[in-house]
Amino acid sequence: MNLRDWFHELRHLSTRAQLLAAVKVRPEQLAGRFPLGEVADAFLAAQVEFICRRAQVAPPRWTSDPSYVLDQPWFSTPGRRMRAHLLLDTPNEFRNRNVFTTSEFEPKIRRGRPKVSSAVKREKARLRQVRFRERRAMVG
Repeated sequence: MNLRDWFHELRHLSTRAQLLAAVKVRPEQLAGRFPLGEVADAFLAAQVEFICRRAQVAPPRWTSDPSYVLDQPWFSTPGRRMRAHLLLDTPNEFRNRNVFTTSEFEPKIRRGRPKVSSAVKREKARLRQVRFRERRAMVG
């Protein structure tokens, strides 16, 4: 659930700087906390590296830590037929960590100005109006 929430937050990012700020801090490792914790750690590191490569930014250093590489291959689907498919289609960022799955998230970095909330837009408009009224008072 936390991973899905994080992906939801990432969908609102529109610049490379925002993306780097969102992934620069190493998350708490989950290995040993629940049965597939080490898989979750490897998946998260692979996903961050995948997102960064797609956005054409260098991934954070914490993603290259060897603790994020599984000793045994892990497949997201149990069937042999799907395993063959995953062996062929798994992105390198995941394959390098022995995690055979597909990416859960593709970044959507846009050109131009970053998105801002309507509250920020309203505040900018209010300040612009204040400056306009100050200039009008000085002229009149």
